[in-house]
Amino acid sequence: MLTSISENKWLRQAAVFVLYTLAYELLRPYSNGIWTLTCGLRLSCLLLLPYRYWPTLACAEIAPLVYNNDPYLSQFGSAWTVLNSIPVILYVMPVVWWCREKLPLFPNKRLVNVNILLFCAVLASAIWVATTFAIMATSKETEPLSATTYRLEAVQIFLGRYAGILTILPLALAFKLQRPSPLSARLVQWARSRLTLEMLVLLLPTLAVLAWLNYRAEPGAQLVIRMAMFLPAAWLTMKHGWRAAAIGITAVMVCNFLSLESRPGAIYVAGIQAFIAFSSTCLFVLGAHISAQNAAEEQERLDAQAAVKLAQQGLYLCEVRMRQTAQALEYLSGTVQLTQTRLLNRFKHMLPTTEGQNYYRQAATAQSQMYRLAESMHPTAWRERGLPAALRETIARVLDEAGLAYRFELKGRGLSQLSPGIHAAIYRLACEAVVYVSEQQPCSTIFTSLRGGLTHQQRWAVLRVEGIVAQPPDDATHKKYESQSLASKLGVLGLDIQAMKDHVHLYGGELHIRRSAGKVQITALLHNAAQQVRGAQHAPPVLELYLS
Repeated sequence: MLTSISENKWLRQAAVFVLYTLAYELLRPYSNGIWTLTCGLRLSCLLLLPYRYWPTLACAEIAPLVYNNDPYLSQFGSAWTVLNSIPVILYVMPVVWWCREKLPLFPNKRLVNVNILLFCAVLASAIWVATTFAIMATSKETEPLSATTYRLEAVQIFLGRYAGILTILPLALAFKLQRPSPLSARLVQWARSRLTLEMLVLLLPTLAVLAWLNYRAEPGAQLVIRMAMFLPAAWLTMKHGWRAAAIGITAVMVCNFLSLESRPGAIYVAGIQAFIAFSSTCLFVLGAHISAQNAAEEQERLDAQAAVKLAQQGLYLCEVRMRQTAQALEYLSGTVQLTQTRLLNRFKHMLPTTEGQNYYRQAATAQSQMYRLAESMHPTAWRERGLPAALRETIARVLDEAGLAYRFELKGRGLSQLSPGIHAAIYRLACEAVVYVSEQQPCSTIFTSLRGGLTHQQRWAVLRVEGIVAQPPDDATHKKYESQSLASKLGVLGLDIQAMKDHVHLYGGELHIRRSAGKVQITALLHNAAQQVRGAQHAPPVLELYLS
């Protein structure tokens, strides 16, 4: 049924007609001179509905107006009855069209200019006040009023229209400017929202208590209580922005105006109206400003995440290039070895035995150096058997050549499900940590462990490198030479602790170093941040108001 309504333009027009009529009739009993809710309904529909529904809105007002004005035909006359039966929504249609088309009220589908929105509300209220007094002048029972009373009633009617607009329009915008999603998903989001919880726990109970106190209080204390009603709404606005302000303004106005008696020409009523309208406007503007700040901070966070993602991709592309270069170097090494062997075999009968052996040794040395270079760039164990094999075999072989004992332990699960970029970061960090530990103090044993896990649907890995200190050697130069040799064989840059921390922060982790008597320990936590950043980048855009 809903599908058929959405596809048939005449059924859509009929649905708008029925819904607007029902809403108008529901709000009309609560609308009066100091709080005209129907004006808020009119302006909200004009601002948020397409132009093709405007004639339907005007037609929907005719029947209720004629029905309500007909009993006063004999009292106020036919001219008043006819003019008062003209749909009031027609008077502000040109103003709303001008604000929507000529002014940047809606810069795009996701933004609303708050300044122009309030200007439109003020201008619409002024037009309705002018038409109200013009129609009242045609009544045959109109009594002459003094200039002071006339101005005071005009102010009251204006504030009543404006307060009615502020009661409904911000709340309508809060429903309109939402991420497109199914109704069930939207209801679940509302139920889990922090704003909904705080509204039910703080705002509504507080307003209920204050409304009861206002009903029991003396007239002198009622103004203070009405002012206090804005405090919980302001607190929610400071935390959640303009959507909280929209809910708070509607709730506060309901509590205030339902207990305020409509008395034309009463100065204290106009004062209360002015205070409520001014406070609500300030609260709405404050909420829009806070939402704009939150949106800017969120955009900065997304930009930072995008920069991190680009940096991660850059590092991973460097690893891919190093892997390709290492493979090409191994292939070139085999080709060079084959060529040298054929040449030596071809001319070995022409060379002395000693010189031939020297050439063979030089060829073997060149082959070994090319192999070590390829291994330092990207180990064969890593390419063929994965990250654990590189940590277990490649580093062990290099440390064994340096005369250091090495142990590796693999714990946890899910390491194979980490992204290739995280694998590259773990291996390079392990090599840097091993070299750094060996440089700090002479170690006899280096212990490395790698643990993987899953927390809140986010995978992580913890790398720990621990060096056990032995008796220091007598030759400091030998120690420096061994560290440089390790760095060359493992292909590291010799990063310090701060540089390693920056490298770990790139993957959303932390690095800590602990020194004690007999050992140095480096522990690093890395998250599979690429997946998290990718999810944030594909999130739907935030729908917000803005301040010009």
